Amino acid sequence: MMTTSELTRFLSLAAGSPVARETLRNRILQEEARQWRQAAVLLPVVHDGTQWQLLLTRRADTLRHHTGQIALPGGGREAGDADFTQTALRETCEETGLPADAWQTFPVLPPHYTPSGYEVHPVPALYCGRNPPEPQPDSREVAEVFYLPLTDALNPARYGERLLETKGHRISTPTLSYRHYDIWGLTAIILYGLAERYQAHLRQAV
Repeated sequence: MMTTSELTRFLSLAAGSPVARETLRNRILQEEARQWRQAAVLLPVVHDGTQWQLLLTRRADTLRHHTGQIALPGGGREAGDADFTQTALRETCEETGLPADAWQTFPVLPPHYTPSGYEVHPVPALYCGRNPPEPQPDSREVAEVFYLPLTDALNPARYGERLLETKGHRISTPTLSYRHYDIWGLTAIILYGLAERYQAHLRQAV
């Protein structure tokens, strides 16, 4: 298991490690000129006393879009947000009840582009509040909060793949199964990108 200092170092450097699959997918989606709607999500890492974990949510069944899907906490950037980090922290607090000052944040990762027209900026973060965290999810947006072991998220061998057809291209996209959860779409893509960055980080450390 990574020590706190090792994890902090990795998260501090992660934004500087480009990954090939992520770059290719973004290039294909960006072929269509459009006004992208900006958004941000938190990559929230917590420690449960025995291991590092990622906090994930299951979207409420009453939402109009992406009902029931597994997601990272986050949402659209608002006019009053100073930057993408503030967007991710604000949305995380709204969805889970965990306050912005409970997180140590790190440089924002390169954005991901979605077929629905969003430019999504992932913000790595380490929980530094009262342990363990006690989320109080907003039932209007979040049906459930659960935790994925970070060792699973950072291991490329844990991922499967599905083909996404968009703009005449067939793109291989990652998936991740954990317990009864099917993690796919943008969430799995962001997590797989983090796994690739971690593998690059390990190679550079040798």
